[in-house]
Amino acid sequence: MSTAAQAQAGRDRAREARLKAVRDRRLQLDPDRLAREKSIDEATVDVELAWEARADAERAVASAEAAAAAAVERLLAERLSAADVLKLTGLDQSTVRRLRQARAAAENPAPAGAAEER
Repeated sequence: MSTAAQAQAGRDRAREARLKAVRDRRLQLDPDRLAREKSIDEATVDVELAWEARADAERAVASAEAAAAAAVERLLAERLSAADVLKLTGLDQSTVRRLRQARAAAENPAPAGAAEER
């Protein structure tokens, strides 16, 4: 490291030390501010963690629904009637219909631009 770079690094460290000292003095003047800032930081992190948990849960729901849709299709492939599938699974008709439509859409994605043509 050159002498000029070392000098600049020393000035940067001195500046950071002074900034820290000023922050500490300012917080001593207003101790409630530190508590407020800490509360804000903690709430912000809580939101981020909760949103990550929500995304994980959404992925788990999507995975479970895909598995349920595949199982419904297997039941229907065994030549059970839709009414029998409803009775066996305890699902309602609209849920079974939605699962089957989602599975069909996943297996047969629309060609590019098809939605624009409608």
